[in-house]
Amino acid sequence: MKLRFFITPFAIAALLGLIFVLPERGDVAGTSLSQETIDWDAKTPPLTLNNWFGNREVASRQELEILSKDTTFIKGTYTDYDLPPLVDRDGHRFTSAVNLSIVISGHDMNNSIHRPERCLRAQGHIGLLSLPNELTTSSGKKIKVQRIETNYPLRTKSAEEIPHTIGFVSYYFFVGHQQLTNSHLNRTMLDMKDRILSGTDQQWSFIMASLPYNLKRNPEETQKEQQLADKKIRQFLAELTDEIVLWDQVK
Repeated sequence: MKLRFFITPFAIAALLGLIFVLPERGDVAGTSLSQETIDWDAKTPPLTLNNWFGNREVASRQELEILSKDTTFIKGTYTDYDLPPLVDRDGHRFTSAVNLSIVISGHDMNNSIHRPERCLRAQGHIGLLSLPNELTTSSGKKIKVQRIETNYPLRTKSAEEIPHTIGFVSYYFFVGHQQLTNSHLNRTMLDMKDRILSGTDQQWSFIMASLPYNLKRNPEETQKEQQLADKKIRQFLAELTDEIVLWDQVK
């Protein structure tokens, strides 16, 4: 009993002691993204994919303010000829699109990349379900991704109106210098290992794609809408990942 009482304080002390053996800051091992992706900003056209039509987006001042100054934030929207349209509360159909975000970290990792689950809640998404998943790229590479389901109440003109709610399917993963992962914890452990064993800092990129879909009164119809959105976003990521990741650098 007495032994167990002392184990926890000693374990905490040992973990805290790792701080003193970590190098303060070593060489930075760059993220394994293509230079075309890294250079993609508001002045350049979006990445070209087979059947997808892209539009560049400019990050808002509010989005940039929460990131460190040396963070690269890339945004774009993509659609294709058979992407299912969204329907508003009045039955009007309008074009849907895949929303793409790529964040390339600077030196201050804590203020460069955030947990998307936390950010989505802050943006007003509700009913969040996040689970690990797997994706096969167009070239046959299998990668681990995180899949998120949320609902999003659209803003109304007046407080008395009931919000029109739509669904979202999102996928994200991280690209480091030689690794891909869908886990924040795993990414942190890889950083610690690199700093202890090689004295290097690993630059990470965060890739997230989201697609909205219609919520129907009939649960079976809603499931069909979600499955179609899921299929389209996986097709998009299967093509995108091969375009942006330097596979010859990844272990």
